[in-house]
Amino acid sequence: MYLVKFKPMIKALKIPIFIILVALLLNHTEVDSIEYDKPMLEHPEWYIEITDWTVYSTWSAVAVIHHVTIENTSDITYKDIKVRVRYYQTSAPKRGTQISQETGVLPLTLLPKSKNTYLKDGSTLGAASMFMYPKGIEVLGAVPVLN
Repeated sequence: MYLVKFKPMIKALKIPIFIILVALLLNHTEVDSIEYDKPMLEHPEWYIEITDWTVYSTWSAVAVIHHVTIENTSDITYKDIKVRVRYYQTSAPKRGTQISQETGVLPLTLLPKSKNTYLKDGSTLGAASMFMYPKGIEVLGAVPVLN
């Protein structure tokens, strides 16, 4: 007898419950996508890889970096790529010993999911000497560009 009275109410509740469940599911998906983007925002160095580059030093001990090929594997645009170049000794007896490192910012913008060669005209990257050679470059960070 009571079931007969509540049957219309149960049918009426099915639609709101369905809407609530769908809303909760959609909300959960949005939270997951925010978590997915968080490492791209906090650790751009994980998504930016320099695959080719050249550095030379001038007579006035200025280091110039050029023809830098960079790949951005993230879904975010980055600018102002912070890098560190390690320099090693060219002359004996300490040939091959790391003697210096220079940190600088590459003034460029990387589009998402891109690979390109930048700084074909060169950009100053601190100081260097004719008696040392660059051997390693490391991406330290970048500024995410959010629309």
